[in-house]
Amino acid sequence: MARIPDWVESIAVDRRGRMFATALHSGRVYRIDAPGVPPVPITGGIGANGGIVVREDGRLLVGTGNDILHSLTGGVLPVSKLLLVDPDSGAVSTYASGLGGIDGVALAPDGTVYTTTLGAGTIGRVTPDRRVDHDWARVAQPNGIAVSPDGSQVYVVQTTVAPGLYRIPVAAPGHPQRWISTEGTDALALPDGLTLDARGRPLIATHTAGQIWRAEGGTFCAVASGPPLSTQITYGQGDRGFSAGRLYRAGVDGGIHEIPWGGAER
Repeated sequence: MARIPDWVESIAVDRRGRMFATALHSGRVYRIDAPGVPPVPITGGIGANGGIVVREDGRLLVGTGNDILHSLTGGVLPVSKLLLVDPDSGAVSTYASGLGGIDGVALAPDGTVYTTTLGAGTIGRVTPDRRVDHDWARVAQPNGIAVSPDGSQVYVVQTTVAPGLYRIPVAAPGHPQRWISTEGTDALALPDGLTLDARGRPLIATHTAGQIWRAEGGTFCAVASGPPLSTQITYGQGDRGFSAGRLYRAGVDGGIHEIPWGGAER
């Protein structure tokens, strides 16, 4: 469907059905106008890219500092930036700074942005008026992140050591709740990116298992299988390009594929 010549860390789709992808090593952001259309880099190297989300106004928010040094030191030396990127011109400006090395990025309904710093174990928060709290909450090895449809809960994937899924009450960030833990061989699956389906249920991409998990009823259920080393999954939007009702996967191999199962559950 598409391939980026790099490790793809995250993907997002705008209302026009265009996909945007962050390349970890080159630090570029790519735009793919439709399935089968060659990816176009819209920025140069802007840092070790992490998560990407599309704002209501169509502009992109991109996390930087997703490298070992900034990730490990991000709890005490939060110097990474959240960048604002124009999807057409590629113009880049700083939206917020003073965050730990950014892996995951999530956008709440009210415009609040949440970020994860894997090595430091911190969750960052940027309010709509751009006030930054780089240590808003803490979860060991936080990776994928999403916000519940009502904005009251932040979901965070713990990737290693004791993989699982947390819920953080927005009203009580000092009390993260471990919602689901892995069991058996799933503890070696390395869960990574996170999105929500139409019913607000978390869907999680896994590295080694090559599966998509759904969180429901206090357990993980494998709902699809595909290529291993997946980093992120996201749903399409609109009626063209990477369209609504379709689920897409990106991975370490640079490949972007549709997960055929996804639309039926959206």
